[in-house]
Amino acid sequence: MASPNMKYDNYTLYGIHKKADRQLLIAYNSVIFVSSLVGDTLILIGSLRYNAIKLHKIMVVFIQYLALADVLLSFFRVLPGIVSLAENDWHLGDFLCSSVYFVTCSFGGASCLLISALALTKFLIVKYPLRALHFSRKAAHLTTLSIWICCTSFPTWALIKDREGVYFSYLDYNCDYFCSDEIWRPAEYTAFCISIGGIGLVATAVTIVSSVMLLFLAKRVVDRGSGGLQWQGIMIVLLTAVVYCLTMLPSGVYYICNKFVAPDSSKAFHVYFYRCVWYIVLLNMVANFYIYTLTLTSFREFLKSRIRVVSAYLSRCGPAASETYSTLN
Repeated sequence: MASPNMKYDNYTLYGIHKKADRQLLIAYNSVIFVSSLVGDTLILIGSLRYNAIKLHKIMVVFIQYLALADVLLSFFRVLPGIVSLAENDWHLGDFLCSSVYFVTCSFGGASCLLISALALTKFLIVKYPLRALHFSRKAAHLTTLSIWICCTSFPTWALIKDREGVYFSYLDYNCDYFCSDEIWRPAEYTAFCISIGGIGLVATAVTIVSSVMLLFLAKRVVDRGSGGLQWQGIMIVLLTAVVYCLTMLPSGVYYICNKFVAPDSSKAFHVYFYRCVWYIVLLNMVANFYIYTLTLTSFREFLKSRIRVVSAYLSRCGPAASETYSTLN
């Protein structure tokens, strides 16, 4: 999301005028959409039906909800962005525009906090292995529900306060929110910005601290020769945390510097740098599938089995199709 006290709906100032540039972004977003849709769907099917992610049950629940959030973001954020870039404007209606804003805030924030929950949970599992035996799926579901309630409260507040504040932004060719001075009092606006920014800040802080503590704890266990560490789970958490922090770092730089750079003083910062920030953040949606494939043996075996099934199906269909074609001709 761009700065809520600025409106970027002027095509002349903020639009992408070169068709080649828009086509490049369409290609990039299409890769993100297809990769996220296929990868996260495989994660959900593999974990729900085939037990393909063999980790602690509470971690599996967080991974499933994280994949679900990414799928929803693909349909409600990335796909409308592709259509808007192709049309060079928004033609999908006001209701969908509001839905795009709501889903982006709700599930984008939830994804950040779920990564934090994943890192913190793995640290607690390694720190307290006996207590971890009693961690239940119910606790994971309730934690996720609390995260989603928290994340949905802020866009709900904004839409109730001023639904007309949702508009189409030419920065990232998607829907955003503008806090009008006529409707938002200074104290309310400040509270709203702190609430939205606080999600990312808390998520990043918890992820970094939990990951660093997990790394030192794992080293201490190895040095003591205690054994019993599940390195696959540790590597998944550490790689997920590293990717998350690296992709969110430019976003943090933007939101910090945004307060000190005048809106009309630097188009390079408020337009071009913001676009780079947003498209880097999108990499979070596709990273998890590749991380699980790289680090988790059970998930790789699941993928191999699905590839064999598809190959066998195609090999059966090939001769049948050829025979049908010969009969018709």
